[in-house]
Amino acid sequence: MSEQITSVIDVAVGVVTRTDGCVLLAERPGGKPSAGYWEFPGGKFEPGESPAEALARELHEELGVELDAAYPWITREHSYAHMKVRLHLYRVLSWHGEPHGREGQQVSWQDPGAISVEPLLPANHDIVQALNLPQVYAITHASKYGIDEFMKRLHIALEQGVRLIQLRERDMGPEQLTQFARRVVALAHTFEAQVLINADESIAQVTGAHSRIKTRTVCQ
Repeated sequence: MSEQITSVIDVAVGVVTRTDGCVLLAERPGGKPSAGYWEFPGGKFEPGESPAEALARELHEELGVELDAAYPWITREHSYAHMKVRLHLYRVLSWHGEPHGREGQQVSWQDPGAISVEPLLPANHDIVQALNLPQVYAITHASKYGIDEFMKRLHIALEQGVRLIQLRERDMGPEQLTQFARRVVALAHTFEAQVLINADESIAQVTGAHSRIKTRTVCQ
């Protein structure tokens, strides 16, 4: 019988981001659980610490940097074999000091769209996925405007920079939704935009949703 997970460990995690979009990953040092795996820097709260205080302390202890500016981003939970962690994720955009492994661990600047270090600690895969989504997205509403009028509005939105679209049309049947999704995906892909379909996964598969062209950054 597997051991039951009874508590959640709170962890502060920093997505340290340079102006070129590269993010910092650190290797877990020898002697610690999951040594050799790569992760976004951070660590467990100490008693009485807020998430922001824990993050500042961990960045200093692990990387030798002083936190200047960070903001809360998302919170994720992940279950391992014998524990569950709650990750309090912060986007770190300003710090002083040169990041380096104070515990002998390697550190590496990485393009979030083309992570090259491995293995990645499992809880960090969701973070990478979230980093690769645009921060703003549009939700379809063809039932309000009509399909042809909506497509005109979508074209304008794409021209203005929208790069993520959630297709959500609860009043459409499967066949109509599939045909509408094909039009949305075809138009979106001309702008290298991504489409997420809030419906049966098979519709996403047959319409080509979830694919896009990415421009990669060389991180050094």
